[in-house]
Amino acid sequence: MRKLTVLAALLLLIPAVSQAKSLEDLLVEKGVITKSEARGAHHNSGAKVYWQDGSRLDFADVGFSANIYTMFRTRYEFNDVDNDINPGASNESSFDVTNARLGVTGSALHKEFDYMMEVEFADGTATLLDAYIKWNTCDWGGIQMGQFRPDISRGFNTRIAHLQFADRSAVTDFFAFQRNQGVKVDVALNDDWTVAAAAFNGNSDGEGLNSEGQDTKHLGVVSLRGDIMGEMNHLIEGDVDHTEDTAVNVGAAVGFAENELAFAGGSVDEMVVSADINVKSEGFSFHGEYYYLEHDIDGGMAIDTTGFYAQAGYFLEPKEWEVAVRYGYIDCDDGAGIGNDVTGGINNGGVGACTGADDVNSVDVGVNYYWWKHNLKAQFGYSLVNQDLAAPVNGEDDSQDNRWIFQLSSYF
Repeated sequence: MRKLTVLAALLLLIPAVSQAKSLEDLLVEKGVITKSEARGAHHNSGAKVYWQDGSRLDFADVGFSANIYTMFRTRYEFNDVDNDINPGASNESSFDVTNARLGVTGSALHKEFDYMMEVEFADGTATLLDAYIKWNTCDWGGIQMGQFRPDISRGFNTRIAHLQFADRSAVTDFFAFQRNQGVKVDVALNDDWTVAAAAFNGNSDGEGLNSEGQDTKHLGVVSLRGDIMGEMNHLIEGDVDHTEDTAVNVGAAVGFAENELAFAGGSVDEMVVSADINVKSEGFSFHGEYYYLEHDIDGGMAIDTTGFYAQAGYFLEPKEWEVAVRYGYIDCDDGAGIGNDVTGGINNGGVGACTGADDVNSVDVGVNYYWWKHNLKAQFGYSLVNQDLAAPVNGEDDSQDNRWIFQLSSYF
């Protein structure tokens, strides 16, 4: 009888023992050690190699990891240009390796530091895109320094491998800032919301991607983002994970800059605002974003440009197939609108999209097939970009360009 009593008591103790916290967890709670030091105490094994969005190497004993990946996009594209507006222009039919990128991401000192480097090779030269180090100073914040995307525009901050369409919206490319060199501080307000502030070299002539500062003027960006329902990675377009419970994510950012631009003959004060909403639920997705861009040029001239895009997608049966539609609009302030020139060209937005136009409308239709989510997919798309001209050209009031694209995309 005594043995049965002891056995019953031990069985009752098992749940309490299984839920007991480790010594490291208790020391973290008391503030004796940091979470980074606690992770270091747990990870005392040797190296491990496995696949996780690339070839991953973990050296747990020293707290270092490296993730090596490739990103590749190849396409066929047919451009039907408006010959009435541009008599000298001709249609184009072309095969192209649009992107060929190699990148490395990882962490050091048991995730106290993160790093990233990505290089583009598709243009015939090696172009450095992202290169930064982030110090996770505490559990709720960190400091990032190097070359990376400013937080203006969720659409531009989405990596090309995770796009729902073959290209970003023409609206995004008009308003977004190109990668720039600077520093950013982010703070987690709670489990759902994060606020960040950053300073960059800016957009003066000679500044920008892979360029050092040319003056003492900078671009400042403040952003806020959070989940208001469920959890979502807002930088992955389309509901490729077929979210069971509806998830809603929102974000907003504002940027201020004073630039020295030759075309304006001096200093230009610039303010840009972006706000976005993202929804995912059981194969359905919605991404929408609004932009406001203001240029104050020395001499009293002010240019105000606004725009937005909205896109929706839905996965069919079988779940590998997705259909998507997108509409974009830019109010060009009577043809005076000046873009931030992320990619250039009318089809892709950029600084020239508003030239001579009252407004720009764009429509995109896409059909996607996913062999392996965004890691391996095929995309067929049609795009129409329409410019309502500020003044008739060759007797025409608007200009229309059409594109058909078939693209294969991989991220290994």
